Amino acid sequence: MNKTACIFGSTGLIGSHLLDLLVNDSRYERIIVFNRSLKDHTHPKIRQILSDYESISEVSNDLVANEYYCCLGTTIKKAKTREAFEYVDYLLPLQIARIAIENKVDKYLIVSSIGASEQSRNFYLRTKGKMEQEVSRLGIKRLHIFRPSMLLGKRNEKRLAESVGQVFMKFFGFLMFGVLRKYKAIHAKTVAAAMLAVANQNTDKKFFASDEIENIGQSGKI
Repeated sequence: MNKTACIFGSTGLIGSHLLDLLVNDSRYERIIVFNRSLKDHTHPKIRQILSDYESISEVSNDLVANEYYCCLGTTIKKAKTREAFEYVDYLLPLQIARIAIENKVDKYLIVSSIGASEQSRNFYLRTKGKMEQEVSRLGIKRLHIFRPSMLLGKRNEKRLAESVGQVFMKFFGFLMFGVLRKYKAIHAKTVAAAMLAVANQNTDKKFFASDEIENIGQSGKI
């Protein structure tokens, strides 16, 4: 099909798996990765766009693609301030969405979080919910928002609370069934596989809960 995909956050837990899947998918001729520093990508499909996110608008003409994948995300501990956290998890996905519209991108797929809501008392979930609402208001033709539960997989950075949670979920995740299934931990590779599957099927479905992501990631079907 000779499609072009653009990934924001390709070095993260989900983004790195997504990049591997796209590289090995014959439907894609080129994968654009937006990075702040040069990475060791040797595959001929991959084209790196090097820039700070503060200057992303200056390279928007190099970000023409059929699909945008936004896998950006941080923690308040890593960001250090609420403002810095909002910049990564709210303002950047919104800015990328505007560039998608300018470049007439067919589909925009974003990683959010289970429990995201503008009305949440939790700052993290409230920020994610605000991002979802603002991006939705822009009127992108095909917008797909993924709300995974706790992510499994090896990160480049240490997150103690998440590591403890992963161990707990591995041992007791089998107890989460029925209405609780959407809270069961999910592997980052499964999320990446689900995003790729949704991008290649015609659907207007906007939100995907964690249990739906699990099913799609394993079956390849919506």
